[in-house]
Amino acid sequence: MRAPKALDGRSYHGWLTAQEGYKGQIVFSGFLPERAATPAPSPLGGRYGELLAALSLTPYTHQAAALELTEAGHNVVVATPTASGKSLCYQLPTLAALGRGRTALLLFPTKALAHDQLEKLRARAEPLGLGEAIAAFDGDTPAPRRRALREGARCLLTNPDMLHYGILPHHGLWAHFLGALELIVIDELHAYRGVMGTHVANILRRLLRLARRYGAAPRFVAASATVGNPAAHAENLTGEAFAAVTDDGAPAAPRELLFWRPPDLPGEAGAEGRRRSVHSEAADLAAHFVRAGLKSIFFCNSRRSAELLRRYVAGGLTEAEAGCIAAYRAGYTAEDRRALEARFKRGDLLVLAATSALELGVDVGGVDAVVLVGYPGSLTAFWQRAGRAGRAGRRALTLFIPGNDPLDEFYLTHPEMITEGRAEHAVADAFNSELFPRHLACAAFEHPLEESEARAAARHGADPAALPNFVRARGRWYYRGGYPHAKLSVRGTGGGRVVLKDRSGKRLGVADLETALRELHPGAVYLHQGEDYVVRNLDLDRGEAFLLPHLGDYYTQVRAVTEIDVLGVDALGADASGIGALALADPIRTGRVRVTTRVTSYVRKRLYSDATLDERPLDLPELAYTTQALWFSVREAAAAVPPGLLPAAMHALEHTLIGLLPAFVLCERADVGGVSYPLYPATGEPLVFIYDGYPGGVGYAREGAAQFDAWLRAARDLLARCPCTSGCPRCVLSPKCGNGNQMLDKGAALALAEALLARLGGRRAALSA
Repeated sequence: MRAPKALDGRSYHGWLTAQEGYKGQIVFSGFLPERAATPAPSPLGGRYGELLAALSLTPYTHQAAALELTEAGHNVVVATPTASGKSLCYQLPTLAALGRGRTALLLFPTKALAHDQLEKLRARAEPLGLGEAIAAFDGDTPAPRRRALREGARCLLTNPDMLHYGILPHHGLWAHFLGALELIVIDELHAYRGVMGTHVANILRRLLRLARRYGAAPRFVAASATVGNPAAHAENLTGEAFAAVTDDGAPAAPRELLFWRPPDLPGEAGAEGRRRSVHSEAADLAAHFVRAGLKSIFFCNSRRSAELLRRYVAGGLTEAEAGCIAAYRAGYTAEDRRALEARFKRGDLLVLAATSALELGVDVGGVDAVVLVGYPGSLTAFWQRAGRAGRAGRRALTLFIPGNDPLDEFYLTHPEMITEGRAEHAVADAFNSELFPRHLACAAFEHPLEESEARAAARHGADPAALPNFVRARGRWYYRGGYPHAKLSVRGTGGGRVVLKDRSGKRLGVADLETALRELHPGAVYLHQGEDYVVRNLDLDRGEAFLLPHLGDYYTQVRAVTEIDVLGVDALGADASGIGALALADPIRTGRVRVTTRVTSYVRKRLYSDATLDERPLDLPELAYTTQALWFSVREAAAAVPPGLLPAAMHALEHTLIGLLPAFVLCERADVGGVSYPLYPATGEPLVFIYDGYPGGVGYAREGAAQFDAWLRAARDLLARCPCTSGCPRCVLSPKCGNGNQMLDKGAALALAEALLARLGGRRAALSA
């Protein structure tokens, strides 16, 4: 197919550089040529081959490989790019199971995606007479329909929340379904990482346990965007071995990849990194796209960002043109989102300012261009979003506008890491010390634990004999603490919760305790579903925060003090006795730590200018939890830092490392925290700690430690290349810094990073010799 008429035979690069207002913003231009499909060289045999023939389908090579592995009895994960046809790899095994009178459970991270795939699966099933056997089961399913599904369901499309709350604790009502369960599908596998991954790993293990109790032996088929460890991640989530299919045989449209650097503000010359707003740049581009008739998605990294972009663009267009752009984000009703999808698919809308709510595989038709307003946090998300364009086979555009963030700046100056870089590793820890015991209680409530199960749980740190409400009787362990499922939020840390209410007492949402202490203190400006509120009162005893609409032109940031105590060391075979192992002969350690944070005050800052209005004290309780951390000594590298600047160097390097961790591990900067000690009290060492920001830890710090050399080199390169003189949000400033980004020195941090790398290189050379 031809490129959009607006291009007039030109490339997107040529078209954009000819637009009014272009000032040299394109700093990198790449081209990914069209790739032809590679169909399977020969027809498949067996049941899947019969289904393909009945549906008149010819699979691509990766689809055929996945189907052959599945038919041979393997658990399979397919990790290929967006729009490569991964769904066929689980649709056919699902239809085959239904044809044999067996059942299948398909798990999706969102209700919207489940309903989108429901229609596609039914379309495949109708010619085979199986369409009526397939249904969605979620929180919107009415009670009479739920009863009908329990009695006659054969294929369910659901989500982890509904599996946890609606099926597993009531498994007796689902005995027929579970006893005939042949296939478990996990779509968007990469979405289950971190805390959510910990929950899903335990929920899937509980599902397998009950299915086997009812006599079933289900297999898994998983589909994932490209990640660095698909088979290992699938195994971490399920406890089962997987075969991975990663070669992509699907066709791909030609694609231009452009990096668009916002220009420096007048008079700044980049001295302190001041650039034009990414939203202003994106708004100008979106206006050009609307006028040119280019169908595009502008991916933003927050709900507020998407709404702001829509407003900015609409303000510069005619009324008719403004009607062609809309925002699309979570927080809208399902009906509103379906209406937006339909209008965009028809072409009534040309530009969607969207959040990650549209990143997953909801079908919105062919798209000409994808613009990423800020780096989305991972290469996995980058290419998944980029893959939404070019689905109609014509020339596509992916344009990246970096924001003021270390990760954005790193990829702006290292475009080869986008085009040639390795996808990050997805991390999930099924045996998180806080969440695993809670899921063990759910498992015991569902069916008593056998002695072998209790011993296995004890090996992973959850001995029923030491946990509350577990009782041993007749050789089994029973849970006698009520209904544990209701006390466990599948999308939270499982700790204390605070309910958000408006002035009339209406419930707005829920936050965990740590979020409440940092973001819901009295006087805080809090963003909820795209709207600004100011917190009138926080009642921790009742677990309630009362919010009022915020109309001011300021925002708030907390000041906090964090302390770390090492509880045990587990890296590199070190002595696990704890503090004695902190004499660091090796530069990095991982282990268990106790993090204690006390929020002391908050600062009110003017929007846009960031000018400080005032600082107000707070009297809030400490928050303490055990988690996983990495730490390293800079004692041997300290001589490279100018006298008196070591604390500022350590603090700045800590910020840069935290900002870049998502380049190596599938996480967000807010998922980890850090503390720098010029003199750690227990040892006298100058130590930098980086820790998982969740009780029990989820594996981020440990995975970072495994890739520390490359991670530290990336930090050194960013510090060396960032054009600012003394530090900016793109290198050493952090929006989450507990002391307001005081005591930071970019130059000293660069010297420290270079000295640490030299030390690491020397140790590696000595070890290899």
